[in-house]
Amino acid sequence: MSINLLNMLKDQISGPLAKQACGFLGESEENVSSALGAIFPTILGSLIGKSSKPTEASGLMDMIEGLDMDMIDDIGRLFGGGARGVNGLLNSGSEIVESFLGDKTSGIVSMISKLSGLKSGSSSSLMKLAAPFLMGIIGKQIKGKGLGFLTDMLMGQKEHVAAVLPAGIDDLLGLNFDGLSDSLQNSATSVNETSGAAISDVSDTVNEAVGKAAGTIAAGADATSGAVTNIIGATGNGTQSGLEWIKWALPLLLIGGLAWWLTLGQDSKDVLEEAGNAIENVANKTGDMAKTVEVSVADQAKNIAASTANARSSTGRAASNFAKEAFANENEAGKAALDNISFSANSAGSQMMEFINGGFDGDGKVIFRNLKFASASDRIERASSTEVDNLAAILKAYPDVKINVTEYTDSTLTATTNKALSEDRAKSIKQRLIDAGIAPSRIATQRIGVAKPAVTDDTKEGQAQNRRIEVTIAK
Repeated sequence: MSINLLNMLKDQISGPLAKQACGFLGESEENVSSALGAIFPTILGSLIGKSSKPTEASGLMDMIEGLDMDMIDDIGRLFGGGARGVNGLLNSGSEIVESFLGDKTSGIVSMISKLSGLKSGSSSSLMKLAAPFLMGIIGKQIKGKGLGFLTDMLMGQKEHVAAVLPAGIDDLLGLNFDGLSDSLQNSATSVNETSGAAISDVSDTVNEAVGKAAGTIAAGADATSGAVTNIIGATGNGTQSGLEWIKWALPLLLIGGLAWWLTLGQDSKDVLEEAGNAIENVANKTGDMAKTVEVSVADQAKNIAASTANARSSTGRAASNFAKEAFANENEAGKAALDNISFSANSAGSQMMEFINGGFDGDGKVIFRNLKFASASDRIERASSTEVDNLAAILKAYPDVKINVTEYTDSTLTATTNKALSEDRAKSIKQRLIDAGIAPSRIATQRIGVAKPAVTDDTKEGQAQNRRIEVTIAK
């Protein structure tokens, strides 16, 4: 079983670091702990990706060996040393984060902030504080063992990282943990191979035993046949000596036959017992290995389900927390105008108002269900433009709210065309919001294209669902 670095971090680092960092960051310990639960697998996932490339793996090794291990041995002392001690940790962590997350850092910080409820600045600082501790744990495990051990150990973390990595971060990092199923497949293959080999052994054993028994039977038959032939021959002579031969030969023949049958019976018992033992061994081996695979699959399924549930719960709490702050400031004129709008059912505006009026229960994501574009175009159809205008009215009423506009398409066009169209449609919505008086800084756009379909794209209905535009509340 491979070392589980995330469990080590949880047992040795996460609790004490959260207690110390919450005061330094001015955040709740609960939110800091939640963020660390996402930060550590995120950074470790990035290291796994880098370790597959020899040059970057070597650079990682150099960075670990150059880390001041004494600095991270006592978290309380480190934070107790004032700004100087923490700043040293931040500087060290900044180099690690920049080296292994690079231009993905801001996107990851944003996702962790939404997940945990931390401010973006706090999430960024916490990531820099946490990175050296992760490197320190790795450094202690590989001390004196070389680059090969480092890469093997990191590759062994895939299963652990995949079980807890927040949804979406794997895509952002460009990670692919699909190969995790290989271990289960290998286990199943091992079961089949072991069972096959054992069954083959049973077959060979049975065949050999049966062969021996057949030989014994044949030998006995030959002996009986010869004895009977002699008897018949002697009897056929019609002589007194022949009759005398029968008198003493028949008892001997009966005794010999009885001994032969007793021997044959013992061989038969041996054959059955040996075959039965072999079959029982196969059943035991196959059953044990099947249980191992079943337990492994069940454990992974439980971990993934728990991780997904926790991530969704945390995401919902995070969205609710920062939504309350964002919607706390109301523009009186905008609010008055908003009260006069009648939102159509299932419109983006009605979904947003349900989120607001429902106490921000949920993740704040809404979908433009009634917004239509001209075919293969970024031009919003006039009849559906009210969808965007009503969203603009909500944003005017709540001037601190920022949004992300994410556009998805179906697979009926080429990937290149889809991406371009996806981007253009998101920009078209942004421009209409700007024209309605919403500041550009409050609107971010993202193009996804065909990459993440909501449902299968094989039908017209599925394609219609996949052609969607989502709006989420952002910090």
